[in-house]
Amino acid sequence: MGGETEKLNIDDTEYVTEVPENSVSNYRGLPDQSEVRAFIPGTIVEVRVAAGDMVQPGDVLLLLDAMKMYNEICATIRGRVREVCVSAGDTVQKDQLMVSLRRS
Repeated sequence: MGGETEKLNIDDTEYVTEVPENSVSNYRGLPDQSEVRAFIPGTIVEVRVAAGDMVQPGDVLLLLDAMKMYNEICATIRGRVREVCVSAGDTVQKDQLMVSLRRS
């Protein structure tokens, strides 16, 4: 395999595990909260904000239909909508940018 081995202790039992070589290089850090991205593929049902709107944490930005369930996609920060990158009826892929915010 080629990765490093590490020891892991759980409930007084020692386990030896291998850490794949490329596992750390795939880490992208914490997500940027000013970028609202699709957490799952789906279809945009409704967009409730427009560029220039002020939003607060918890405000619904859009509705995403994924696996026959409507998901309210909410702001996690206070800010102004910089850009809305989707429209009702659009299909989105996982991690696709839907709304860009500017912190305020």
